[in-house]
Amino acid sequence: MTLPSQQQLTELARSFHTKKHLGQHFLVDTEALSDIVEAAQLEPGERVLEIGPGAGFLTRFLIESGASIVAVELDREAVQSLDKLNTGNLEVVHGDFLRYDINSALTDGQKLNVVGNVPYQITAPIVAHLFGEIGEPSPWLTRIKSVVLTVQLEVAERFTATPGGKDYSQVTLLVNYFANAKLIRKVPKESFYPVPNVNSAVVRFDLLEKPAIECTNNKLLRQVIKAGFSQRRKMLKNTLSFLNLPQDKLDDVFRKLSFDPQVRAERLSLKQFALLADALNEAKQ
Repeated sequence: MTLPSQQQLTELARSFHTKKHLGQHFLVDTEALSDIVEAAQLEPGERVLEIGPGAGFLTRFLIESGASIVAVELDREAVQSLDKLNTGNLEVVHGDFLRYDINSALTDGQKLNVVGNVPYQITAPIVAHLFGEIGEPSPWLTRIKSVVLTVQLEVAERFTATPGGKDYSQVTLLVNYFANAKLIRKVPKESFYPVPNVNSAVVRFDLLEKPAIECTNNKLLRQVIKAGFSQRRKMLKNTLSFLNLPQDKLDDVFRKLSFDPQVRAERLSLKQFALLADALNEAKQ
């Protein structure tokens, strides 16, 4: 297959009936498309799951890698366009990725590479579908080798943030629990058609062999993280009223951990949150 030029992709995008409610913005920058495939580090014959391929612009570049691709697409018109690619290493699935059983894309003994230019409004649900929740990994997590997603720049900065920054958030900790995230490159909004209102970025997630931390009560850990970041301007200690612990017990927990009593959620690493959850769990006994 001869790869199209940026001009050809732009013309194809213009001829496509774009569905705004599906968040369709097609990446037409051929250099960015090549960089995404390079970031996925694909070998011929490897299994690839593409999320929401749309009109198949990234799909064309994935096909050239020699990988075996399963492309899950909700838009029927886009499915018909993908079917016209007519290549032996592409399987098109018409369906909603958020309801897709990822195990069905797996073959015996192979790890799965996940790639996608994902709609901004459902980025968080897509990540949760891939990874699961803290303490509750998805049923296919151990079979995923890597994930490369093109997402809104603001979200990419949250995925890759470090403690103390404004971008550090609840989703940062979810990602840190399962993977190492790296921002590969920024993608200006002009690289898409139609042009969105925001810039994007490509992020690669390398899955950890086991969760980054252990915690005796993962449900409590999730609750503490959620409470802390939903009221991030408050001192973390003041967001824990749902525990119904006396103030002296809370003070004792923070003192034993050598945590600043005025610390806010954005200052703590995932490991520190796990230590806090363990200490709170013990204080509740």
